Amino acid sequence: MKFLTLRLGQFSISALLLTILFRYALSLSIGTANTPMILLCAIGYLCLMALLGWYFGGKDVAENDIHDIGFRFHLVTYVLCIGCRYASEYIGWDSGSLKVFTIAAISWGIGLLIHFFFFLIEQKNTIKGYAKEDIFQ
Repeated sequence: MKFLTLRLGQFSISALLLTILFRYALSLSIGTANTPMILLCAIGYLCLMALLGWYFGGKDVAENDIHDIGFRFHLVTYVLCIGCRYASEYIGWDSGSLKVFTIAAISWGIGLLIHFFFFLIEQKNTIKGYAKEDIFQ
């Protein structure tokens, strides 16, 4: 199975830019204690990331016939979001409590691990990335 694809790369770059923009907007909102803006940033980020994953993930499946149930995109999103959060702490953007974020990162990591187990189960039902039903009809 191909892990790195063109669409995954495009998603990664788009998600990285969106995450940096989100972190910056969140830092400004927290600095001014503007609660409605914090919520708007978070909801907007959630919706835009979901749309990016849906768009690039759908194109990736259609072009490459990959049966990974979105695990690669989930893993890339996790690494980008966690990395950007710790980088924003390093450069001094006020993005909330690092302790709270670490707990959230661990929780998200557990969810990623569960997704990985489902990914492994899906891989057992494929032959070289093709669904067994598609091969043996």
